[in-house]
Amino acid sequence: MRTPRQLAERVTSLKPSATMEMTERVRAARASGREIIGLSSGDPNIETDPRIITAAERAMRAGETHYGPAAGLPALREAIAAREAARSGAKYDPADVILTPGGKFALLTALMALVEPGDEVLVPEPGWVSYGPCVRLCGATPVALLMLDQVDVEQIERAVTSRTKAIIINSPVNPTGRVLPPEEVASLIATAERHDIWLIFDQVYSDLVYSGAFAYLQGMPGGRERTFVVDSLSKTFGMTGWRLGYLALPPGLAKPVLKFIQHSIYCVPGFIQRAGIEALSLYDELVPGYRAMFSRRLQRAAQRLDAVAGIRCPLPTATFYLFPAVSGRDTDLANRWLDDIGVATLPGSSFGQAGAGHLRLSVTCSDAELDEALTRIARVGVGA
Repeated sequence: MRTPRQLAERVTSLKPSATMEMTERVRAARASGREIIGLSSGDPNIETDPRIITAAERAMRAGETHYGPAAGLPALREAIAAREAARSGAKYDPADVILTPGGKFALLTALMALVEPGDEVLVPEPGWVSYGPCVRLCGATPVALLMLDQVDVEQIERAVTSRTKAIIINSPVNPTGRVLPPEEVASLIATAERHDIWLIFDQVYSDLVYSGAFAYLQGMPGGRERTFVVDSLSKTFGMTGWRLGYLALPPGLAKPVLKFIQHSIYCVPGFIQRAGIEALSLYDELVPGYRAMFSRRLQRAAQRLDAVAGIRCPLPTATFYLFPAVSGRDTDLANRWLDDIGVATLPGSSFGQAGAGHLRLSVTCSDAELDEALTRIARVGVGA
């Protein structure tokens, strides 16, 4: 019997998703009877509003269970274009918007459209665990940019080569909750113009900004023409399992990029898009409450963590994440908290070496669970 050939290097070389691995560890621990408080998940743990669910059910019963337009329903694309105009000031024709199954596929679509094998993409660290793997899946090489506290233009200039095709920019940042100020955003656009490279802007958490103005790349001078905008309804509306995101493209580029959608997913289910239309119509009613809830939790948790010896926890201005600096190895501490006190977090090094020495904590569990987790952490601290 012949030995099967090896799988492709594009998949065998990938590391598993750290967030999904921790999710599976938590599931296994709970299945064994352990009580685990999850501070590791990127799911906001918001119940999807019943009106959003009803909209999907109504669409299914009306027959929207078949193929639809590959780019997405015109009504949802129009709603997204209006949303972009209101938030960023960027004027999008609905034809410049493509619906995708979640923000991750919007990122993958942008990369598939922009990079060739051998190209390089500058990737922020600490940054979302899927940036580098998505770059590799498209045949390109991710090049780390150390961006824990600031955008360093000199570092970017040193990293750019003749093979650099794009820079991935995330604001607000997962895992740190940092919001890039306008001057840093402007410097990124200027650098991209100088070297004629693309910008891929992940703004998935931009609805969860608690103070100050938010700088959208596509809304800044020179940004619209070279920025691929990645967004999702998942975090804003508690719709992670619905898999609904979008890619907003520079003028005239959607038509060729759409061929990737046609030959991969074909389309996002119509009934899910109807749910998205309903969600966007409820934005002003729902989102301020979600934003206030997460802001309160972040303030309470940051204050209590900062009081623990060996932990320094600044308060972020966005997201539902804390990224405290901790003494000792972050991987050891995350494992010890999970094993000894039943609190699941993620090591900062999971988000790149620039995140080493930190933990990412998500304040998406209930208030009671969060308080209990903080009590357990205060009791054991960071000591061995």
